[in-house]
Amino acid sequence: MNLDSAVEIKPRRHRGHRENHLQKFVPARATHRQGEALSSQLSGFLLCVLRASVVQLRYLGLNRPVRAFGVTWLVSLLLLVGSVCPALCADSLDTGWSHPPPSARLRAYWWWLNGNVTKAAITRDLEQMKAKGFGGALICDAGGAEQRGNAQVPRGPVFASPAWRELYRHALREADRLGLEMSLNIQSGWNLGGPPVSADDAPKKLTWSELRVSGPARVATQLKAPTARDNYYRDLFVLAYRVRPDLPAKRAPLQNQVEKALLKPLRPFSAPETTLLFQEVPATPGEEDLQAAEVVDLTARLDASGTLTWDAPAGDWQVLRLGCTLNDHCKVSTCSQGWEGYALDPFDAGAFRRYWDAVVEPLIADAGPLAGQALKYLHTDSWEVEVANWTPTLRAEFRSRRGYDLLAWLPVIAGRIVNSRGESNRFLADFRRTMGDLAIANHYRIFRDNAHRHGLLIHPESGGPHAVPIDAQQCLGFNDAPMSEFWATSWRHRLGDENRFFVKQPASAAHTYGRQLVLAEGFTTIGPHWQETLWDNLKPSFDKAICEGLNLLVWHEFVCSPAEMGLPGQQYFAGTHLNPNVTWWEKSGPFFAYLNRCQALMQQGLFVADVAYYYGDHVPNFSQLKKSDPAKILPGYDYDVFTEEVLLTRAAVKDGRLVLPDGMSYRVLVLPDRPILSLPVLRKLRELVDAGATVIGPSAPTEASGLHDFAARDAEVKRLAAELWGKGRVIANRTAREVLLAAGVPPDVEFAGTKPDANLDYIHRRTAAAEIYFVANRLNRPEQATFTFRVADRAPELWNAVTGERRFAPKYECTAGRTIVPLEFDPCGSLFVVFRAPAAAHPAADRGNFPQFAPLAELTGPWSVRFDPRWGGPGAIEFAVLTSWPARREPGIKHYSGTAVYTQAFDLPAAVNLRDRATRCFLDLGNVRELAEIKINGKSCGIVWSPPFRVDISDAVKSTGNTLEVEVVNFWPNRVIGDAALPVEKRLTKTNVLELKADTPLIESGLLGPVRLVVRSGE
Repeated sequence: MNLDSAVEIKPRRHRGHRENHLQKFVPARATHRQGEALSSQLSGFLLCVLRASVVQLRYLGLNRPVRAFGVTWLVSLLLLVGSVCPALCADSLDTGWSHPPPSARLRAYWWWLNGNVTKAAITRDLEQMKAKGFGGALICDAGGAEQRGNAQVPRGPVFASPAWRELYRHALREADRLGLEMSLNIQSGWNLGGPPVSADDAPKKLTWSELRVSGPARVATQLKAPTARDNYYRDLFVLAYRVRPDLPAKRAPLQNQVEKALLKPLRPFSAPETTLLFQEVPATPGEEDLQAAEVVDLTARLDASGTLTWDAPAGDWQVLRLGCTLNDHCKVSTCSQGWEGYALDPFDAGAFRRYWDAVVEPLIADAGPLAGQALKYLHTDSWEVEVANWTPTLRAEFRSRRGYDLLAWLPVIAGRIVNSRGESNRFLADFRRTMGDLAIANHYRIFRDNAHRHGLLIHPESGGPHAVPIDAQQCLGFNDAPMSEFWATSWRHRLGDENRFFVKQPASAAHTYGRQLVLAEGFTTIGPHWQETLWDNLKPSFDKAICEGLNLLVWHEFVCSPAEMGLPGQQYFAGTHLNPNVTWWEKSGPFFAYLNRCQALMQQGLFVADVAYYYGDHVPNFSQLKKSDPAKILPGYDYDVFTEEVLLTRAAVKDGRLVLPDGMSYRVLVLPDRPILSLPVLRKLRELVDAGATVIGPSAPTEASGLHDFAARDAEVKRLAAELWGKGRVIANRTAREVLLAAGVPPDVEFAGTKPDANLDYIHRRTAAAEIYFVANRLNRPEQATFTFRVADRAPELWNAVTGERRFAPKYECTAGRTIVPLEFDPCGSLFVVFRAPAAAHPAADRGNFPQFAPLAELTGPWSVRFDPRWGGPGAIEFAVLTSWPARREPGIKHYSGTAVYTQAFDLPAAVNLRDRATRCFLDLGNVRELAEIKINGKSCGIVWSPPFRVDISDAVKSTGNTLEVEVVNFWPNRVIGDAALPVEKRLTKTNVLELKADTPLIESGLLGPVRLVVRSGE
């Protein structure tokens, strides 16, 4: 460990900071788990010891990174940690479950919409976040309220102005007081940039014009200026090549040339599949336009007026005037008013440094001692400048990185075939790879290094997921916390999982680069407004993201809405709206607790995967969602994706397994089914297989990637491939699944007994003391299945993250090194199955794993229901039968949003013996839209938000004379829709959201039942 690079811990001044992180002290890479012997979370006691010791050292005068004595102290402490961690692993599961640590608590995109925030609103939001179990927020100044026909919100202070910075400092002080961790988006909106960015620093693309001239002749002619944007054009090169008189009249162009040349993005735009970059039609003799060696550089012969002066040799010559202009997408997106401007060139180090010095350094200075404390992360959101294919240093960088000059090959960008079809494609691959390298070297590396100098970390959405020219997972590997996004279900946008989930990629980046956290902007939607329901939309979306590898949700979005903006208040045009103004905020705690419990367990230990899939060295390159299954190992096995960097610099072999420095290991490595393979990767494969690794290569490669010295490099590829393929060292013609099964390695998880269209998913993590499986039912129906887990001789525990309940499963079977457990799922239900204790300590019993509920009585009408008159309700009214509020005739009920209280008196059936402590009586509400708190005789028995809407009332109920109150909350749309038909002065709501109109369908709401008293049995 190099303590010279350690970030110093500064003593906290407020009680809210009791929960610091070891990561504040140890460099990012050093904080990651080393093997399975070290738990992913230290106990609170050891953290306190570490913190107290560091603070004591500072008070003793060691006001600098610890050396000498500090090294001895730290090593001793780490040895202590290593000796006690196996015992602490189980405790960390239990404490993390009951009290999720700050690292596991929900975050949110905290929108400062058009800068319209106040200190009072900031304080309220942060206090409410803390009260509801949030761990922090991402300050994200942005515009966009007015999109899709909604109204603009009042303009507040411009981002980074003195007034804005005072609000920002207030937010950090309040976060510090409350012990919340803050992130800062270092601009307004996204596509990093703004007013400080000049056109010279904006994203650029190549543009060109053409002219044919004949020689021999003295040429003095005006070359047409290429097409330009925003009157921005800079000349780069003038090239000429002799036109071949024998060129075939009909020949195929380079296949997918505009995508390969970064003139158009791959489709779909988010996390596209990249096969078309390798597609090409067969070459035909004589089809090339020119030879690279024959290109004539006329750049010096073009004067400032655009006139070319040249003594053209004999023949017909094609002249290309190449320059750069601004990219098709070169502006900041969705910014607040006053921050409009150019995005910065993400491949230009100078552009980034100039922006950093002008904008970011002052904001860090404003944070003062809170930088690295209350302000922990810096962020940039998705960059959507689409493809760009020029930057000022590209020629020099290309020569340095690829070993040759790109000048003679630039006609390929204009669609010409240079030398040959194959060589032209090799050049385009080098061209794209260089752009991808520069995105890291000249943007994200500088971003990370600059942040680290201030004790800050970064979590930009650096992997796209949009089709920009990057090695997306390598970019994410540069993050301290890899971050991407996933979307909730909308009927209008992002249809299908392939268009909604982009979490497998940051998860693989985290696992393979030694990062603990996997973040995602989550629950984004376009179309709904307060219409995303909890249990059958948000929960299964979150569960799917968890199964892809998520372990920290950043809710999109939480708009800061000052009180004067009314209710529901100001909102962004997109995202699942959440803030203290939502109708269900006061009853939101149990839902947030579900998220936090899941995240606490998913931050434990290490991800378990049997397969590593190498996804190539090409650019653009993206990982898709898990079910894309590039390694062909689903179902039942899982995988990570490797970048070339991980394979070359982090992979080794131990006991036949592919291992990484942070403890991750894999049984097999799978190669892509392509004829092109990086020569350094092939050399590395020889080392790995010599050390005992199992590699699966669908077909032997025949080409090295890249153009430089390709003939010699291709020859080496073929030689190495002949040594490795066909001699048992690399397995061909079998999938990873077939190889594992043949080796006697059964799937990690199997399930049986379901309907054919069942949609069950899982993820597995492992600590030194526990196997942790999360399993989820994504369908809106109950499901039963018999699960088989690849765990031997341990008793399964069933952990319900909705209720917090945990218990051993009485019914299970250990056989052949695996454990069979029957499981039941509610609609969109989920469970953790945890294996810790020896099976002998908790032997299987002759009863089911899930209690059965026998009906006692149904509570039918009439019901007294109170609707708040302040929100248009009629006060108290009688429901003869339970029905959805929009089905009622009364406008004050049909369009009601908020809380209504259902009341009924009841007696228990005579057969119920409350003195029998083994008898547990429950109230089952049947169906509820959306949440309900159940009170019996004035005592709250719990809040329910997902099936089964059922609570234990045993400790509150009496034999006779019971009063039942069910406080039911729906969401905002019905009232907003009702108000849309009213004059402004008669409306009860106030919001800029105008997409909800008078004819928008109302949302089912209320207590729908049937409401039953049930008794639990089967335990």
